[in-house]
Amino acid sequence: MDKKSIKILLCDDNDNFRALLTTYIKAMPGVTVVGEAIDGVDVIEKTERLSPDLVLMDLSMPNQSGLDATRTIKEKWPETSVIILTLYEDSVYKELADEFNADGFIAKSSIKAQLPLLIEEKVKNSLN
Repeated sequence: MDKKSIKILLCDDNDNFRALLTTYIKAMPGVTVVGEAIDGVDVIEKTERLSPDLVLMDLSMPNQSGLDATRTIKEKWPETSVIILTLYEDSVYKELADEFNADGFIAKSSIKAQLPLLIEEKVKNSLN
């Protein structure tokens, strides 16, 4: 039986971080990285074209912030999950993520601990 793969779109303006995160995620079972975006405008266009199940969104980017892009994605494609990734661990950023309708918030320093659990949960939910 063919298991469903979770389609992930990565959005970060830092090329090195995006490449590292792509490599890290590709090693996880049950996921496919369908694309990468470099800013908020790019991620909205690619969300429409690629229909990801999950968008991993950097908070601070040029052209359009991750928060504004998150709000747009959640309004246009409410079934798409958006997780904010940021260098900042302050609770004010988590509150902002909630305010802009993000489905979650992960500090970049906690990615290795939190992201696999989040993806595992998303994979489980997709099988039901």
